[in-house]
Amino acid sequence: MERRACIRGGALSCSLGTEMNAVIGAVRDGLTPLEFMPLDLAGLPYSRPYYRLPFRDGRRDADVERFFYDVLFDTVERAVAGAGWTGRELEGAAFLFGSTSIDIPIYEAAYARSEENGIHFFVHASLGYGSIAHAAADRFGIGGPCTTFTTACTSSANAILYGAGLIETGVVNRVVAVGYDLYNATGFYGFESLRLMAPERYRPFDVDRDGIIMGEGCGVVLLERGDPASGEFIFRGGSNRCDPFNVTTHEENGVIIAATMRQALADAGVTAGQVDAVKAHATGSDLNDRTECAGMRAVFGDRLPPVTAVKPYVGHTVGASGAIELLLITESLRRGFLPATQGFEKEDPELGVRPLKEPLPMKEATVMLNFFGFGGNCTSLIVSGGG
Repeated sequence: MERRACIRGGALSCSLGTEMNAVIGAVRDGLTPLEFMPLDLAGLPYSRPYYRLPFRDGRRDADVERFFYDVLFDTVERAVAGAGWTGRELEGAAFLFGSTSIDIPIYEAAYARSEENGIHFFVHASLGYGSIAHAAADRFGIGGPCTTFTTACTSSANAILYGAGLIETGVVNRVVAVGYDLYNATGFYGFESLRLMAPERYRPFDVDRDGIIMGEGCGVVLLERGDPASGEFIFRGGSNRCDPFNVTTHEENGVIIAATMRQALADAGVTAGQVDAVKAHATGSDLNDRTECAGMRAVFGDRLPPVTAVKPYVGHTVGASGAIELLLITESLRRGFLPATQGFEKEDPELGVRPLKEPLPMKEATVMLNFFGFGGNCTSLIVSGGG
């Protein structure tokens, strides 16, 4: 049997809900469930929009740590059950966890209850980078490689890329790749302190774009060695590179971004002309959109395929973006459409990229999915299927 990684299924917990048909239906209908959160901790007299998980049963307020693991375990359980994987099949699987904040929400809540000195508490409070992944692996009897990826916005995209590599090299036959970031004040206030937060709505690639809108969510992507069944996607290839231009930003001409996309195409054995659609990272901030568009123009020239962005539906879920956005795209295509880019209205002539304003009928496709993280980490994935 050929060592290829197929996407056998997945599950989501995001601002649009947890049931996949309902989530993709909301994407088709262009729903963007924003909330506005006051910046009380900083004493600022205004709010910022945010995409929150739709759980209102009081668990988060009562016990953040329990809520954190409830969401994680529930999402993994739904994914595994949907794929029909048995306990025996999970024994040799890999568990790969991608996150930016990791356990920050848990120890922020613990700090709020603590009387310890702030510096002393934060030195000792973190659970450790691998503890969440190992807790989930133990919960589901996953006995293969267990690894945590924290490379900013590319975290779970890199988990998927690495998982496909484990399958293709014969290390494992199955992979549970997870992207998860829960709301935390460190991230929310940190992005606001950098003046990166949009005040009202998401407008990626628009001439009037004015920043990102953060979100929380958990996405689980299941990869398995074998031939795809009807409607499934195969992982064709991918690439990861780092742009050392700046501590926080990419080089404005998109040189490393373009190199990452070219390397992904080469790894997949696909030409730029064979790509049917591009899922852009599209953070909505001025510089990031400019660098990403410069990179796409360098790779595709005048033959840029349809481009879309899905962050306006769920927010910028940072380290969870890879898993969540991959599922939003593949599950939409399985249902016969490529999502529109909500919030985009007026083209920016300096970008030279006009993303979709309406859903595009499309099913079987080869798609490039791009993720370009804070700090310069760049990942491109290529998947094919959906017919």
